[in-house]
This record gives sequence, C-alpha cells and structure tokens, in this order.
Amino acid sequence: MKVLIAEDNQVWRDLLVKNLQRFGFDCVVADNGREAWEILCRDDAPRLVLLDWQMPEMDGLEVCQRIKRDENRGFTYVILLTSRDAKEDMVAGLDAGADDYLTKPVDAAVLGSRLRAAKRIVEAVPPKEWTKPQVPGYQVERLIGKGAFATVWEATREGDPPRVALKVLRVDLATEDVFGRFAREIEVMKRLDHPHIAHIYDSRIDQRLGYYAMDLIHGDTLDRYIKKHKPPGLDVIAIIADVCDGLHHAHGQGVIHRDLKPSNIMVDRDRRAKLVDFGLSKTMFWPPASEDSAETLDGAVIGSPLFMAPEQARGENERLDERSDIYSVGVVLYMMLLRRHPQKLVSKERWETIKQIAEGHVQPPTSLNPKFSRTLEAIIMKALHEDPDQRYQSAGAMAQALRDFLARRQRSGGTSDTTENA
Repeated sequence: MKVLIAEDNQVWRDLLVKNLQRFGFDCVVADNGREAWEILCRDDAPRLVLLDWQMPEMDGLEVCQRIKRDENRGFTYVILLTSRDAKEDMVAGLDAGADDYLTKPVDAAVLGSRLRAAKRIVEAVPPKEWTKPQVPGYQVERLIGKGAFATVWEATREGDPPRVALKVLRVDLATEDVFGRFAREIEVMKRLDHPHIAHIYDSRIDQRLGYYAMDLIHGDTLDRYIKKHKPPGLDVIAIIADVCDGLHHAHGQGVIHRDLKPSNIMVDRDRRAKLVDFGLSKTMFWPPASEDSAETLDGAVIGSPLFMAPEQARGENERLDERSDIYSVGVVLYMMLLRRHPQKLVSKERWETIKQIAEGHVQPPTSLNPKFSRTLEAIIMKALHEDPDQRYQSAGAMAQALRDFLARRQRSGGTSDTTENA
C-alpha cells in the first residue's frame, strides 16, 4: 500500500521511509505541506497519510482539514506526527479530523502496529467511487468476488450480449509490485488458449484504471464446489485431471502457475475445471522484467504455503519449474479427497508452516485411511515426491495416470469412491 510521508526534516523523513519500507509499504514523500496537498489532489493519491504538524507553506493540521472537508474524496486515513505532546494539542489534531496521533520520537514497533491497523481500515473502506466501478465499454452489474487489491464483477460488454467476469484492480491501494503482477497476469493469460484456462478478452492498465475481462464461469471455486455438492471421489479425480490438462498447456507456453490452490480452480455447472489467477506465474522461456521484484529477491517465498512444493518453500525460485506445479496439484488432490494436508502440520504460523513444508515429509493416504486405493496413493505420492526428478515430469503425464485409474475403475465396475484397492 502507498503511504504519503509529509515531513520537512530530512533526517526524520529518511528514517520514516526506511521503517515503512521495512514494513512493506511504498512511500511517497513531500517536504512541505503544499507539496503534500498537490500529491493528495492526484488521481492516484495515497489513502494512508503521515503528516508532520509543523511544515513550511502549509502545516499538517491544515492539510488534514482540507482532506477531511473534501466531500468528493474517498476515505483517507491521516496520522498526525508531531513533537507536540500536550493534551490540548492531541485534542486539536483529532478535532481537525486526524484518525491517529503520534508524538516524536516514535518507537518503530509502535509505528508499525499503528500503520498495519490503519491499512486494515483503509482496505475495508473502498473508495467513494467504488460502490460500482465505472469501466468504459462495460455495464457493470454485481460484485462476485473481492481480494485485497482487486474486485471481480459480473458485467456485459457494450454491443456484445455474453456476460464476462471483470477483474478490476484497486489502483488506490496498488503498489508497484501489485501493478507489475497484474500486468504480468494479463500478459500471461493473453498467451494461453485452452478449455481449462479462463480466457481473457480485453484489458487495460494505467495509473487510473486496471482491469481485464475474462470468461464468466457459472460455478464455484473447487473448495466451495466440494463443500456444497460433496461429489464422489472419482469426480474429484476427473476434475483434477482437467486441471492437469490446463497446466500442461500453460507449461508448454513456458508458464508455471506457482500459486495453484483450490481457490484458483473454478468448477462450472458441467463440472469442468478452469484455472484462474496467474498473478504469481513465472515464465520459463521469456526473460523476467527487471522491475519485477518478486523475481529478483533471492530466497523469497512466493505462493500460498499450504500448497507449495518443498523447493518453493525453501525459496529456491530458480529451481521452480512445471514439476513444482505438479506437486501443488498433488496437494490439492490429497486435501480434496482426504480433507487433510499431506504433512502433519503442527503450527498455524506462516513461517513455521513454510519451514515444515520445506522438509517435504508426506504422510501416505493409507496412513490416514487404510482402505484408500493403493493405486491412487501411488499416483499422489509420485506427484508429492520431495525430489522433482522423481515426480511426474509433465502435467500431461499425471493427467494420463489419473485417467488410466478412472478407466480401470470403470472397467472393473468399481464404486464411486477411492477407498478400495485398485
């Protein structure tokens, strides 16, 4: 999230920037009140603001009052930062509309906790104009999904009756990394054309608006689909085979997903799977953009911890390839069939979970359910092998193994579950 730091003292300004960057914020700086106000009048103005009270040209109190008096402005969270520590000064600052008040010197831990609280509030309050986004060429109808940095809307393209899903970036919250990820997602999805990958029709990204229009999938994410419909195990396996087909196509185009999980797999009314959200994808053939910090940070752990491969959990990003996605598919299949993670996770803390997954010790399905099919177990355990060289070497090979299993079950007249040996 972007934060405006308005502070005329360079030493304090540099210290604030250093601390905020460490907390994961993007900093926009101003050394006087007039410059701060000009920044706040831009279309892409930050919605989280740190204002020093005493500044040349316009003091922080006046800037705060202007922000809060502007009826056309969306919600902006203002923290007044000052050496004034008298009770009446704090009252004056809060009466001017400030949302928080900190006195110098500020403890870094306290500053971080206040900013994280402010970020949660800003993210919970969409910009005034975001009741329903205005996207040229589209009639936006209803909200169907939302995340920290984007919302998804059902919409109709003007002159084109079929409805689409419109993923719209919240540019008011987006950092440079988020912009880069969204742009990469658009680029990747335009290159992919497969029945089991959501198709993208149109897109735009700039400092005022970011969106793309894709297939409107009438259905649910895989986890919601299973919770709602409780399909038999063989149906789940068929869906995962379709996911493997989509991945095989993406891998053939040099793209690995890197964030495969049930919420990134949509299942439509005909039980067809479609892969979505290539925001963390990595190209194996095209050189990564130099400004893509997610690609340049050595040892950065990228993806959703529960579904990542051991090498991904270890931050070995140069080693990630299609076999890392295959591991994630194995985790998804395991969890959808057994309702348990392949590893016996003992902590809910993110870094403890990542550390445990990096070790790669997987429980065989039969250790949880002795009646689980040994044939299916072998397929899953191959996908979940700690050594990528021992996994399926292509998503297509895993899809074929799953379909061979399904075909044998059909020929043998097996039941619709996966708990019998085969």
